[in-house]
Amino acid sequence: MTTGSLRTRLLVAGGLGLVLVSALATWWLGAMFERSARTAMDERLGNDLIAVLALAESDANGQLHWRDTLADERYRRVFSGDYWQVLDAQGRPLGQSRSLWDDALAAPTALQPGPAQAFDASGPLKQSLRVLAQQVTLPRAAAPVIVMVATDRSQLDAQVASFRQRTALALAVLIALWFAVLVTQVHYGLRPLAELGCIAGQVRNGENVRFPQQGLVKEVAPLAGQLNALLDHHQRMVVRARRSAEDLAHALKTPLTVLITEAEGDGSDWRQTLRSETARMQASIDRYLAAGLGADSQQRTPVAPVVSALCGLMQRVHAARGLRFTCDSEDAAVFAGAREDLEEMLGNLLDNAGKWAAQAVRVDVARDSTQLRITVADDGPGLPPAQLERVLERGVRLDERASGSGLGLSIVADIAESYGGTLVLANDTPGLQATVTLPAGGEATG
Repeated sequence: MTTGSLRTRLLVAGGLGLVLVSALATWWLGAMFERSARTAMDERLGNDLIAVLALAESDANGQLHWRDTLADERYRRVFSGDYWQVLDAQGRPLGQSRSLWDDALAAPTALQPGPAQAFDASGPLKQSLRVLAQQVTLPRAAAPVIVMVATDRSQLDAQVASFRQRTALALAVLIALWFAVLVTQVHYGLRPLAELGCIAGQVRNGENVRFPQQGLVKEVAPLAGQLNALLDHHQRMVVRARRSAEDLAHALKTPLTVLITEAEGDGSDWRQTLRSETARMQASIDRYLAAGLGADSQQRTPVAPVVSALCGLMQRVHAARGLRFTCDSEDAAVFAGAREDLEEMLGNLLDNAGKWAAQAVRVDVARDSTQLRITVADDGPGLPPAQLERVLERGVRLDERASGSGLGLSIVADIAESYGGTLVLANDTPGLQATVTLPAGGEATG
């Protein structure tokens, strides 16, 4: 496991989460236990406060007297930690438990009439006390009195601390168990990715040609599908490059034959022949090497400028025949590919339509969320239905009187296929309609 591995990231994140949650749980459980223990202590002090009040009575002059003292041994033993005390409104002691001996509890400040108030204070022998005090007015009493009961809270603090320690220890053991479960979960959860890596190795070694999507978990199956699409794209690029090389070899064969023949002849006009044939060879090399480049789906090309420029160019090329080239393209239409490929496809389609059109050629561009549909239609004679698919085969020319190599439409089909698109021919009324479907892009990059 490397530091940057997905497994390490998951384990570190999960481990830190367990520690943080456990620390929070330890604090929260300790706080809840302490609150519960304090509530129980305050309830006990409240009962003792009522018991102290039950011992007090006032005479006709409003003076307080104590009928008896609490029988509870806790209040009889000196400095036992449990105390009670009654003060007048000025804070002077009126009575107290034997456990206080000659000491006294500090009178609370700003104690208002109403429910009893609990607070922490320091008592005899510097004990930490929990005190409950209430200001009450007894029947026939001339003035209100302050009744206080207190108990040593050190035992409660010790219980809370012990509870926190035991809780932390228990959660530490649970963290270890949870982390073991986490390790197992991460290992089991990442197994499909490991299996996908093994399949990738088999594909690279030729043992498999594709990533099987059956048997993979549903989260990994789409990744396998995308990898298969990438393999298909790569295969199309290889086929396109191979075909381009074959086309280049075929295109160079005739010029080379001419040059060989010229070399074996008398050489009377070899300069003109050399210039013309080398120019022809250079044009073939430039064309077919460009056609053999891989499709670049990361580029974005606006369609309208390319269509407008090519229509204007074809208008000039076929000016002698008086053909009209019109285009209807959405301004927002964008091709997810290279401008050169779009120009190569549309140039071939427009050139082919111009050769057979009677009066006009029309280009229509439609776009949806994911695809472009570019239609080039002419008003020529069209094709026999049986020839619509055959004309897309490489090197096929249905009319040998027309100039060209018979590769234009097949090149369009190859480039469209390299982008996952299609080229479809259909007869119109009149003429031929060529529709190329290509991936639509978002924002243009050039």
